[in-house]
Amino acid sequence: MADLEKRLSYIPSAATLGDAKDECDLKKAADTEFADSKYEEDSWFAWLVVLAGCIQAMITLGASRAHGVYQEYYVIDEFSTSPTASISWIGSVQNTMLNLCGVFVGILSQIYDARIMCAIGSLGMGLSFILASFSTQIWQLVLTQGMLYGSAASFPYILGVTVPLQWIRKRRGLALAVVYMGSGVGGMWISILTRACIDSLGRAWSNRIIGCIMIVMGVGLSPLIISRRPARRPSKIMDFSVVREWRFLFIAAASFFAMGPNTIPYILMPTYVADVLKESGKLGSSIVTIINVSGIFGRFVAGMLSDRFGPINMLILWTLLAAFSQLGIWLPFPSVPATIASAALFGVTGASIVGMILNALSHQYGVGRITYISGMVYMVYSLSSLGVVQTTSMMLDTVGHGTDYTWPIVYTGLLLVASTIILVVFRVKISRKIIFFA
Repeated sequence: MADLEKRLSYIPSAATLGDAKDECDLKKAADTEFADSKYEEDSWFAWLVVLAGCIQAMITLGASRAHGVYQEYYVIDEFSTSPTASISWIGSVQNTMLNLCGVFVGILSQIYDARIMCAIGSLGMGLSFILASFSTQIWQLVLTQGMLYGSAASFPYILGVTVPLQWIRKRRGLALAVVYMGSGVGGMWISILTRACIDSLGRAWSNRIIGCIMIVMGVGLSPLIISRRPARRPSKIMDFSVVREWRFLFIAAASFFAMGPNTIPYILMPTYVADVLKESGKLGSSIVTIINVSGIFGRFVAGMLSDRFGPINMLILWTLLAAFSQLGIWLPFPSVPATIASAALFGVTGASIVGMILNALSHQYGVGRITYISGMVYMVYSLSSLGVVQTTSMMLDTVGHGTDYTWPIVYTGLLLVASTIILVVFRVKISRKIIFFA
């Protein structure tokens, strides 16, 4: 027992993962750390925790996915004379903070009760939206709807998607699919509600209503985000030895190129519909809804197939199809049907990537410190997202003169192609066998 506790007190070093046998032993040790927990894994209570995580993803990542509705309103109506790149700071800072704070959430989750952290974060993100309702300048919205919301929402988001992994062993891919389906469902109804509130009550009341919903749902479900790992101070609060391991570096690199452009269709497609296709704002909101509805189906299929064929194998296929949705459909066919088809395919594939990467991490490292390790990947994701969103916005303003979306679409697609190549090399390095669970 003493030896086990010693092995679980740190993230495995590169030397420890030197051969497959040691790696499997370590993952087994990490996954059996919770053997004395009050509730059993894969039980009905375990799936109740998964459901709670699903709803937390619904009001955190779902709200972020619905930001395209606000982006469209800011660009076309409220700040119509301001550059798109300036307005894009609201969404890019929001998404950056949502993921950048993941590593700090992972550190704090080792010390403090996940339920309390989740409740505090839910309260903070609701209040940030309420404060945003009183903001009238772009920089004020960057601070409230962007920075404050993203920082607070990272607590219920990161804990909501990682804690359920501690409860599920047999169908971990399916469990992650259920959790991340929440973001699709949330993005769908929050988009519809946001548009309805803006049209009938105005943007300020839309912020207030969404903020109050976040507080009620987030705080109310926080008691179910129960970590099976007892809170205790680790021997090393910040242990970066994992970043020297080749498996982590490959996953982080693939995440950098795949998850950076992950938010671009949500942000650009609504304005593309108005600027290029000359359609109404309602169709732009519907495009966001299509992405989110397709994402519900895509995450479920991805979870089932990942359990059957392996998360890395499915990541390669899904990332390649996401690239095709941009370069093979959206780019060459500037029409409403093609845009809808691109949105649907990206929803099925691109929206599932973040959950599949988390599943791949759990297969590589077990779930003992998955919140901490995934937080580091999310930190990479946040930096990529900030750079990609701002770069595409600058391309649209400068090269595209605000109406030509060609280079932003090409840029998004090529990043997904680069991620696919990295994942293929990673898969070959794991095993050269064609049929192999990876």
